[in-house]
Amino acid sequence: MDYSLFYNYKLIGDILMIVFNNDEISTRSERKDEDVVFIFNKDKLIGINIFNFSKIVKIKAKGLIVLPSDELINIINNILSKYEIKLPYKKESGFKIGKIISLEEHPESSHLHLLKVDIGSEVLDIVCGASNVALNQYVVVATLNTMMFNGETIKKSSLLGYESYGMCCSERELNLTNDPQKRGLLILDDTYKLGEDFFKVYKQ
Repeated sequence: MDYSLFYNYKLIGDILMIVFNNDEISTRSERKDEDVVFIFNKDKLIGINIFNFSKIVKIKAKGLIVLPSDELINIINNILSKYEIKLPYKKESGFKIGKIISLEEHPESSHLHLLKVDIGSEVLDIVCGASNVALNQYVVVATLNTMMFNGETIKKSSLLGYESYGMCCSERELNLTNDPQKRGLLILDDTYKLGEDFFKVYKQ
């Protein structure tokens, strides 16, 4: 069971949002008890909202909870146990350390680049428009089906005839800064290892 967790008290209130499918639109909701609401697309469960969540556990998240702790998942599963729903523990965020091993200019664009990025287990073709991209850089790659902090999911895409199988990320896309002047990819040093989960090893 794939899912993502969101919590942002300031923006949406005291609600933990469990998203199973971000590509489908809600058509109805069903209140299960005072604090639990199931979200459906027709008869398909696509999400669950747990209200007044801070009364159960204090969390400081401001949006996507990338790698929720096992303890948090245990608390959620205890709430959902009466509905026979059990979330698996999250061991990977989907954000991988990669190295740009090939870079070419897109023949049909003045700002897009065609990259080959080694993430340890495989080499990905990625189309990238960042101005500071360069060969041999260590970067953070959002792999396919990874949920981003803005709620979008990374899918295979095609840009001007070239397919892209992931996204190289900026600090803003990784929710590490709110500075609008902070543009371009987050560049890492070579102490990071290819294929590592970025949010497990990131050194601020």
